[in-house]
Amino acid sequence: MARMDDLPSEIILHIAQFLEPLEIVTLQYVSRRFLTLGRDDTLWRERCFTESKFLDSLRRRRELLATEPVQEPRFRDLARALANGNGLGDSRLLQPRKEARDLKEKSNEKIRIMANWDPSYPNEKVQWYDEYIARNAPISIGWMQQPQNKESAQREYLEARGMAVYKPPGESDATLVVAPLDDGSLCLWDINGSRGRKGAIVGRSRPGLLSVDKNPKAEEGRRSKMISTGVTECISIDSARSRAYVAVQSGLVEVDLETLSTMNHERFPFSITALSEAKHPVPLTVGTNLSLYLHDSRKRSSTAHISSDVERLDSYDVQFGSLSNQGSRSFRSLLNPEPSPHYAHLYQPGPLSILHLLSSGSEWDGNGDIYVAGRFPSILNYDRRFFPRLRGTIHSGARLCSMASLPYPFASMEKDLARRGELSMEQVLEFKNRPGKTLIACGEYNSKGSLEMYGLSPNPLDTVISTNVGAGSLQNSVMKNRQTSSSSKLLSVSNHGTRIVASDGGGNLKWLERDGFTETRRWNIAHGSVEAPRGIFGTLGDSYMDSGSGDIALKLISCSSGDADRPINDSELALWTGEKIGLLSFSSKPGFKAEDFEENVKTAEEAHREREERVYAKTMRRALEHQANEVRYVRGLGLGFGMGSP
Repeated sequence: MARMDDLPSEIILHIAQFLEPLEIVTLQYVSRRFLTLGRDDTLWRERCFTESKFLDSLRRRRELLATEPVQEPRFRDLARALANGNGLGDSRLLQPRKEARDLKEKSNEKIRIMANWDPSYPNEKVQWYDEYIARNAPISIGWMQQPQNKESAQREYLEARGMAVYKPPGESDATLVVAPLDDGSLCLWDINGSRGRKGAIVGRSRPGLLSVDKNPKAEEGRRSKMISTGVTECISIDSARSRAYVAVQSGLVEVDLETLSTMNHERFPFSITALSEAKHPVPLTVGTNLSLYLHDSRKRSSTAHISSDVERLDSYDVQFGSLSNQGSRSFRSLLNPEPSPHYAHLYQPGPLSILHLLSSGSEWDGNGDIYVAGRFPSILNYDRRFFPRLRGTIHSGARLCSMASLPYPFASMEKDLARRGELSMEQVLEFKNRPGKTLIACGEYNSKGSLEMYGLSPNPLDTVISTNVGAGSLQNSVMKNRQTSSSSKLLSVSNHGTRIVASDGGGNLKWLERDGFTETRRWNIAHGSVEAPRGIFGTLGDSYMDSGSGDIALKLISCSSGDADRPINDSELALWTGEKIGLLSFSSKPGFKAEDFEENVKTAEEAHREREERVYAKTMRRALEHQANEVRYVRGLGLGFGMGSP
């Protein structure tokens, strides 16, 4: 009998199709060859398909619409004719042919349905083994080491006021998270263990580095004025130059991440509400309440600190983006409705998210689009070559707070048909090979979540830009999911492998296919379960009364390398709750816990007692909340009083 090692790879892969996923994982330990075969992309792609909710919903839809098994009339009539003879010869002789044709037809139908589901695009590098893990494995969160106030005797914990990911140049295996803290310092965490313990603090600046106080050392222990409330996109990292840009009220502080020292401090006439991605040599786009600016660090002022005697709004130099006594313009000019050649007026305040899109390829060529979304009903589009001239708008109607993009086309009609499994192979290949990009946005519409996707066609470089032209050559491809995305406001959206992940106000994280509707899985931060528990009225996760910590994810960042030569499915996801930073991973246990970083190591008995106390407090709180819900529900029933009667 031949050994398993001597069998052809095709036979081993065929056998693996009949094994359970855990058995295939165990098979990878046999040898190096079995390890390679056990992570075959075709094998795990089919596993992702057969266990997808797309296939479940397709089966349910066909069961509801069809009174008999779905089969095209010509094949059904042929099968009946073969079964009855019907002048076509002996049915017993034709039976093998019929079975062969049926088998081929089933195989072709499976390939067609899988093509309708497949979220990947041609030339997109996907590791389906990692994708299967991200879609089906348990989820856990490890919370980063909490920094403490060094200037206080109580050593109270400090809150993180933002989050960005930093990949030091020359260190392909290093990924750091950077965040400004309450005391005006900048803190760095290691999230993959390349510089020590995973999740631990690896660097922190002096307190007050980001201060905008006139005299931050005037009072001992006084905290600096930090980021304005509600500003999510307050920090941006340029990994190529090791620079961090932090918005502190109306100031923009440039910090060298290698020395943790201030390089420049620019002031703007209004509070900064959003920063774009920082990527050298693309100028940073700075959004304030009423204006937009292109900030190029190469043109910064010669002074690294601005004295207090020139910190006046009426001395803002719009040409250089800094405060100066010379060449200044009147503050009234900022409110002048006439266009300015140096900055863009916003006639409705409140930009919350700024997205840069390259004109073509993956390298900057001096062109590209700028998209701005916020507390206004449209997404604003600018061309960097003609800034600050408004190129066009995309009407949304929602209040958007986060945007992301895909370098692949989006066709709403084809996506809808593919979601129902109605496209042919040729149609799938045709729409996936179209040129174009996808703009993804999320926010709130009539107090409910809104997930929106817009198909953008490529912009010809020789086209004269006009505000009459649609923004970014917008295709007739718009999807607005305001029914099933969330019953509460969506706070952040990001690409995560071949899926889209979004967070909402109920503490839920939802992963959806790239059609924006098909949900692959969900997870709740507060409860730490794969599926959020059902409430008193049987509703799912995003409408129950939270009985946990109440954490929500204000910002999500995928920790993928971004390198085109690497797979896109780096599984970990960094999230910021507004106070602390966590790292979501697909495993039964987190890689680290907050207790791991405590200086005073507790005994096993003390740790067990504290754990029991937390469980008891959580259980009692849940019981009291359920009791309060029942009292509010039954209040006045049968007594003639309304639901809200005292």
